[in-house]
Amino acid sequence: MRDLKKALKGMNIDLQEVDAETVMIKLRDGRKYVFSNPSVILTRVQGQETFQIVGKYEIESPEGYSPSDEDVKLVASQAGVSEEEARRALIEKNGDLAEAINYLLQKGG
Repeated sequence: MRDLKKALKGMNIDLQEVDAETVMIKLRDGRKYVFSNPSVILTRVQGQETFQIVGKYEIESPEGYSPSDEDVKLVASQAGVSEEEARRALIEKNGDLAEAINYLLQKGG
C-alpha cells in the first residue's frame, strides 16, 4: 500500500485508511446498510473526497416494518427458498412481494 500511496501522491491523489468500526448508509426510503468492521479508504483527488467501503453488511428496514408471516411464506414458496431468506428479501425490498420474489429468483439462477 505504501508504494501505491507514493505513486498516487505524485498524481495529486491521496489515500488514507479510515479506522472505522461501523459504517451506516441511510437511504431515502428509510432502509439502512450497516457495515460492521469494514475496510474503509478515503481518497482525495482535486479537492473531492470519496470513501470506498468494503465488507459484509446487514440491511435494516424502516422503523417498525416487519413482513407478515403470510407474506414470508408466499415469497418463500414462490421463490423456492427458506422463510429466513424470504424474510430478508422482503425487508431488503421494503415489503414489495414481486420485487422480493424476482430478486430471489435472479439470485438463485
